[in-house]
Amino acid sequence: MSSIFPSVKKLLFATAALLSAQTASAETIKLATLEWPPYTGAKLPEGGQSTIEVKKLFAGAGFDLDYVVLPWNRAIDTGTTDPAFAGYYPEYYDASRDAEKNASGNCLFSNSFGKSPVGFIQNVATPITWSSHEDLEKYTIGVVSGYVNETTFDAMVAAGKIKVDAVVSDVQNIKKVAAGRVNAAVIDKNVLTYSLSSDPALKNIADKISFNEKLLADNDLYVCFQNNDKGKAMRAAFNAQIK
Repeated sequence: MSSIFPSVKKLLFATAALLSAQTASAETIKLATLEWPPYTGAKLPEGGQSTIEVKKLFAGAGFDLDYVVLPWNRAIDTGTTDPAFAGYYPEYYDASRDAEKNASGNCLFSNSFGKSPVGFIQNVATPITWSSHEDLEKYTIGVVSGYVNETTFDAMVAAGKIKVDAVVSDVQNIKKVAAGRVNAAVIDKNVLTYSLSSDPALKNIADKISFNEKLLADNDLYVCFQNNDKGKAMRAAFNAQIK
């Protein structure tokens, strides 16, 4: 036993040293994101639910995540064009941005790493009623500039069939619906719940709004990687960690 024990100690020491060296040399991947609590945000614990999940998946592939919170349209531009970044998150799928299906697309979509239940916030005094997308044509609906919402809805907006009023944040839409300035607004259900419970400016209007019971979509969440060799490699490593 005495002759084996030193060898075991040496092996354990060598293994620990190797693991330490691997951790120290782990490559850092840089992604852009936005203020979208509870999913992402600079002041959220560990960056929010989506950041925690994305960070965990990259860690499994041997990468450290460095995320930068930016306004949404800037996050898209930075994530897809800045060579210091590998991409951005979280994103809904959009065929027009899919570089593998559209020549003008600039996004390599990862496999889905989460879900986002999307529907309409409405004024409790004047709730909307809809069973088909065509029913939405009679309303003015708030959206956030640059957001993908749902395929058919976005196509009808682009065709001028659904009238929308674009703002820069979900909070603005919540306030506009409560004030009756738009009939409804597109929002993630979890974002609405979080906003009403955490934003003091919204607490006095929380009783004026509700979430329409019919979902517009239950969207998957993706990382959008840059359309280059590095982006392809990062996506492959990330996807390999999604069970």
